[in-house]
Amino acid sequence: MVFKAVETAKQRFSDLAVREWNLADHPDLGPRYGVMATPAVVINGRLEFRDVPKEAALLARLEEAQKRVGG
Repeated sequence: MVFKAVETAKQRFSDLAVREWNLADHPDLGPRYGVMATPAVVINGRLEFRDVPKEAALLARLEEAQKRVGG
């Protein structure tokens, strides 16, 4: 776990698929989502953060994503 916000997000947004990937293990994911450097955060297929966001910022974006999917 790179940052604890991922674990918090998994618990708070259980209806969203929250995952943490190591691009060394999954090199196809970087180009697919436009990630040129790590760390990065992709939400719903869109690059949202090009660094490790503050927990409040990440949770706010996930809250928005949850509303869009009807959660």
